[in-house]
Amino acid sequence: LATKFRFRMGEGPNSTGASRYRIVRTVEDSLRRLGTDRIDLYQIHMQDIETPEEETLRALDDLVHAGKVLYLGASNYAAYRLTDSQWISKTEHLHRFVALQMQYSLMVRDLEREHVPLCQKFGLGILPWSPLAAGFLSGKYARNQPPPPGVRLEKWKERFAAYDSERGWRTLDAVNAIAEEKETTAAAVSLAWLLAKPAVSSVIFGARSVEQLDDNLKAADVKLSAEDVKRLDDASAFELGYPYNFIANIQKRW
Repeated sequence: LATKFRFRMGEGPNSTGASRYRIVRTVEDSLRRLGTDRIDLYQIHMQDIETPEEETLRALDDLVHAGKVLYLGASNYAAYRLTDSQWISKTEHLHRFVALQMQYSLMVRDLEREHVPLCQKFGLGILPWSPLAAGFLSGKYARNQPPPPGVRLEKWKERFAAYDSERGWRTLDAVNAIAEEKETTAAAVSLAWLLAKPAVSSVIFGARSVEQLDDNLKAADVKLSAEDVKRLDDASAFELGYPYNFIANIQKRW
């Protein structure tokens, strides 16, 4: 059982301990609605710059000690804030985040600049959301063609425009080619690429039909070789920016 804390801790009067109380109260309300006595993985939906990280962590630590939560996770955190969080947990002897839920896919690889190395260093498991880039990597889309009727990217025009690029179609071509070679689906290959990545523990996908669910579940049986992963890496290569490209040119990694 996993849940995410979506209450904005910075709302309302910010007296000492107020946010801490709201987190505990929200968990107790969730447990009551769910009809259970504990949550296996409890995730903060987003960092709150209005609330000190230590206050958030102390509230979460209270929940773990009370047996209401087993493990803690973060989501939509900047790398600097997540590093600060890990340091506070260590120095203050508090339970720390062990999972990080973030957007990650062949089309959105920004995490590789800072978050992936950070998670490897501190032992956090990454749980990618939108692993198929809102369906773009599912195999439904074709170059120089509008989105099929009824799909999400038909309505999300700005997001489709971001993927409708040479990089996007080059990536999709590589995904489709490997899917054909392995006699599987584009969705399965795209998810298998994520599962082959360092620090990724699992993926979070949505399915609106049994057919979509079956396509996605095939990823568990897809075995990508190192060469397959490199083909997908190269096809979806993105601009690292400074200082990452500077370091990578010298040491090949950062």
